[in-house]
Amino acid sequence: MKRVVAFVFMLTFSIGSFSQTNQIAANSQASDSSGFYTMKLNAVYCEDLLMYSYERLFPLDERLALALKGGFMIWDPFLPLAELALVSGGPKSFFEAGAGSIVDVFGGGGFFTMRVGYRYQGPKGFLLKGSAIYSPDNFILPLIGIGYAF
Repeated sequence: MKRVVAFVFMLTFSIGSFSQTNQIAANSQASDSSGFYTMKLNAVYCEDLLMYSYERLFPLDERLALALKGGFMIWDPFLPLAELALVSGGPKSFFEAGAGSIVDVFGGGGFFTMRVGYRYQGPKGFLLKGSAIYSPDNFILPLIGIGYAF
């Protein structure tokens, strides 16, 4: 009788652990196919031949990342810019929303900006962005950007 109980006990726990292992493997394969953890997180791009930027994505979740951007704008002679944004979506199409500033080093000032846009990032690194920057002094600048993610 002890052998039968031991056999049933071992059989029950081995089947349960086998099914959990398969479920974990199936979930990990599904999560590996897309998302911020498997995509290229660095990018360089140009927007409207005015702004040249480097951007780094920091994944917060499978479908949400924080973007930190730095670059410059060609404008008498140049203006440094910085931005912090949230990027959401995937696996190739994303929504971006963020805030930043463009600093006028030579004029002694700068201004705060807000950005809303769309981002397409292909698996081989092609990057296409369409966005609009809004400034509190009612200035809206539509931008189209193209670049490379690595």
